[in-house]
Amino acid sequence: MNNIHTEWKTLDHWCCNDFERGSVGKYDVTMKDVGMPAVVHFRLKDGASDDWACDYVVVSREGESKTFPLYTFVEKEVAIIGSETELPQKVTQEVISDQRKENLVQLQGVVDWAHKHGGQNYWAGSMSYTNAKSYDDLPKFMQKSTDRQQDFILNGIIGVVTTKLSALATTPGLCFGTSYHKLENLDSYRFYYEHLDCTAQYTPDFLNGWKTDEGFGWQILNGILPQGFTACKEIPSYFNVTDADLNGMLGCGKTISSEIEAGKLYITDYTETYDITSGLRYRAQSNGVSCMVAQAVCLFYVSDDGHFLPAAIQLVPNDRDYLFIAEENSDDWLLAKMYFRNASFAIHEWVYHFLYTHATVEPFEVASYRCLSRAHPVYKLLRPHVRTVAAINAQARVALLLPSSLPAPGISVDAKTMINLFYKTYNLDKLNIPKVLKETGVDPDKIPFYHYGQDTLKLWKIVGDYVEAMIKLYYKSDQDVVEDTELQSFAHEVAHDGFGWEDGNTRGMPDKFETREKLIEICTLVICTSGVQHAAVNFGQYETGKFVPNFPSIMNLPPHKRGEANLERIMATLPTSKQCSGVIALLYALSKYSRAEELLGQFAEHWFYEEEAVAIQEAFQDDLKKLEAELIIRNENVHRPYLHQMPTNVPNSIAI
Repeated sequence: MNNIHTEWKTLDHWCCNDFERGSVGKYDVTMKDVGMPAVVHFRLKDGASDDWACDYVVVSREGESKTFPLYTFVEKEVAIIGSETELPQKVTQEVISDQRKENLVQLQGVVDWAHKHGGQNYWAGSMSYTNAKSYDDLPKFMQKSTDRQQDFILNGIIGVVTTKLSALATTPGLCFGTSYHKLENLDSYRFYYEHLDCTAQYTPDFLNGWKTDEGFGWQILNGILPQGFTACKEIPSYFNVTDADLNGMLGCGKTISSEIEAGKLYITDYTETYDITSGLRYRAQSNGVSCMVAQAVCLFYVSDDGHFLPAAIQLVPNDRDYLFIAEENSDDWLLAKMYFRNASFAIHEWVYHFLYTHATVEPFEVASYRCLSRAHPVYKLLRPHVRTVAAINAQARVALLLPSSLPAPGISVDAKTMINLFYKTYNLDKLNIPKVLKETGVDPDKIPFYHYGQDTLKLWKIVGDYVEAMIKLYYKSDQDVVEDTELQSFAHEVAHDGFGWEDGNTRGMPDKFETREKLIEICTLVICTSGVQHAAVNFGQYETGKFVPNFPSIMNLPPHKRGEANLERIMATLPTSKQCSGVIALLYALSKYSRAEELLGQFAEHWFYEEEAVAIQEAFQDDLKKLEAELIIRNENVHRPYLHQMPTNVPNSIAI
């Protein structure tokens, strides 16, 4: 019944320690009968020293029960709405409608945008985020679970201490100092990962054949930057490769033009990114001079025997002295591949990893708390996939992204300047993987062993079907979308406070939803970005970078000309022990799964109670299990298994 309240009752078992972590308390109370309540209120006793983390409350009355989900901390007082999932315009009880509004007003006083409080001065030129100077300043309900936080601290400490202090331990008589492990040849770099355990996510035999072109090509397809190439439509004027250079490589009678026409050539071009006018800030080399990152261009081809291989790499535009043609067992060619991989490193870490996943998802988390009631279907749909990102981002902005961070001296390009550069052209469409693959002319079925592309499209389809079913369950028409005031507020804040706060450019995010299809598209993108894509670009970092020559993070000499490379030149170019140890520690920490990890399709928090919604979730889980079984069989029958898009390796959300 509307606006009828019971009296307050104290919940207390005499001589018991109530409300302990992990406990379930049952209390029998007698109070004024108002029927089954629409809202339940809880208030902590005055002077209580602890916050209360409450998952849900079940009220039973005359044989009937009703659940009130919360899954958050109660710091003073809370009002919890029942489990019914409703659009705001469909709510018939005034008390629920009023409480939804009141709850949102309270949350808007706790969760806000950084740029509104002068907290984004340093990070101007990118999307906004939660107003918190550090992790400890986040509202407690936005912080990590205890297990997640301990895992992050532990893994970070293990990585840093093991690599740093093991290096120091190689110097007799030193407990602490500035001496590092001596690097004499490429195998010397194995020292670092041999001193770390192997529990970080890895693919068996990932580094086997790392020097070979076949191994190089496989990592381009299925490594941590698997979108780093496009179909080649023409050879850029500054890329001086000719038919004569590739004579015999492409096959008898074949030319660059004929292979472009046949869809057999692909290209990665970093020329513009590392142009002198791009505004990037570079780290110092081992001699104190700013490092150089090659303006690398790499041409790939699909060979007749079914491999994706590099054909040519040019490190300086319009200068054939820096053009290298594929040649196994050549020091020139090996070093050229290393320069290309180094050019990929910062783009992967700061753009495809941080900007395109971490930073992208956080505005949706902030706006969901500020604009969507806990009873809203979109809140319930997105919550498992956004609720952990603000916590890890708050830590990353302090510990990983600043020039003073531990790994920063070992990464060629400053994080902020790289993020700013790519945010200028950022658009959500660049995160829609099915669209991106189509627009870049990349058909995963036409590239041998492009497991990332094939697996990712299947996961997007499964997630898209799940989102569509859930959205259409609660929105019966486009008009329902238009009339949803909470949803429209959510869209407006994500667009204007999240992405367009500085220049009004909302970067592909609609500031209002007018159709169910657009809502489905955005929700699918958020879930897949937070889970599917983040898993692809994150959890393989340690296996890729633990052996520095495979994926060097900084180079200490400018690009070489043909004929200049030998082992001495390669060793002088690669990162020093001091430069690489902090980077390896970072990659180790980021590649570890948490004990508290929730995987795609798992719902540790129970938000949907309608039978149809539960059935949709179960169908989603069944689809994921079928894909898992399919990929297990596939991986048993290929030379190199690909694990990062298996559903059991894809977390629900970004937590590391």
